[in-house]
Amino acid sequence: MEELHYRPNSFAQALVSKRSDCIGLIVGDLGGGPFFVQMMKGIEEVVDESDKYTIVMSGHHSAEKERHAIDILLQRQCDAVIVHSMALSDEELREVADCDTPFIFINRLVPGFENRCVYLDNHEGCYKATSFLLEKGHKDIAFITTDDLSFADGVERLSGYRQAMEESSGPLNEQLIARAYPDEVGGSQAVDKLLERGVEFSAIVGYNDSMVAGALSALRDKGYDIPGQISVVGYDDNHYARFVHPKLTTVRYPIEDMGKRAAQLAIDILESKDDEMGPNVMDLKFHPELIVRDSASDKS
Repeated sequence: MEELHYRPNSFAQALVSKRSDCIGLIVGDLGGGPFFVQMMKGIEEVVDESDKYTIVMSGHHSAEKERHAIDILLQRQCDAVIVHSMALSDEELREVADCDTPFIFINRLVPGFENRCVYLDNHEGCYKATSFLLEKGHKDIAFITTDDLSFADGVERLSGYRQAMEESSGPLNEQLIARAYPDEVGGSQAVDKLLERGVEFSAIVGYNDSMVAGALSALRDKGYDIPGQISVVGYDDNHYARFVHPKLTTVRYPIEDMGKRAAQLAIDILESKDDEMGPNVMDLKFHPELIVRDSASDKS
């Protein structure tokens, strides 16, 4: 066989052995910036150590494309599938996970599958960020966030911001919330919306660091001093946080560690290290950390 340079067909082997040594991974957007890069890095590190490999597909935050990606990975006989889904409903995710192939959900808590979900307390993260600014004397704090209301993490982060604001000063002025696409351009557009409304604000909490990077650029272009006039806090602690000016105070999203945990959970299930009920769900819930740098100061 070696002399003939014969290479076994891995798909045919999988059909015979019932194992492909492959973990399927669905991400939101392969070009979606450092968030998914860090997530994939964590997953692939654990998968590689287990002598398996990863097949990655993008769902593009589209229900149709996420369904297609799931179908393809199941057709490829993946031993397990790790899913980052923003578009499919909880009901549909429960349906697709009700099969012989183990499904792990990352950055999503699906009721009924809590022991297969690796997720972050997004509410806690924005509550911490907003409370930090309130403690610095800021009262008028704006929130720039995604314009896609189906994003569960967007809903949770908004609720954390809202709780902190209403605990501090009662009913929230809804004009302080500006929505746009969650990238740099969207962050700039969200700031423009706030300024066009004429609403007063001395600080901003952002849905993610990408939006905040765009917001910082827009504010500087308009002559605002950061943090002298406007303080800013981001969310994710991606590469923007350390390289924008001023360096960004932000909520650290431990997505690489979450990727490792999701991959290890998949491996453990395949190797029967978890009982039928799976791990303690508290071991799968991650908590955000506020990283204080230079973009937020006391209200003058």
